[in-house]
Amino acid sequence: MLFSDIYTVIDLHKTTDLSFENCVKLNKNHIIFSGHFPENSITPGVLMLQIIKNSLEKALQCKLTLKTLSNLKFLQIVDPNKNSILHFQMDIKKENDVIKVKSSSSFPDRTLVLKCNATFVKK
Repeated sequence: MLFSDIYTVIDLHKTTDLSFENCVKLNKNHIIFSGHFPENSITPGVLMLQIIKNSLEKALQCKLTLKTLSNLKFLQIVDPNKNSILHFQMDIKKENDVIKVKSSSSFPDRTLVLKCNATFVKK
């Protein structure tokens, strides 16, 4: 990842053999937030997608490349000054070197933030 201090992993664990949950805390003081809509910080969508990729790589212990992304929906604005904790749910299906993921993200109160389907390939 380009910047290692944008977020901190609070928890990453398997819920089943093919499901993972991840909880992260955004660093609201990171410079990326001062440049992304100054005076009105918004978490870039690409950062949330990067968190999904990084989480999968750590959970599966392999390097991945994003191949396709579909049904991507950003449902809430994530202002790190108001909501710095994000929960991610990832359900995976493995097919050889292809990893298909159905993912969602929410605030601690379970308000959905993001939903997407993604396909990754092992590097």
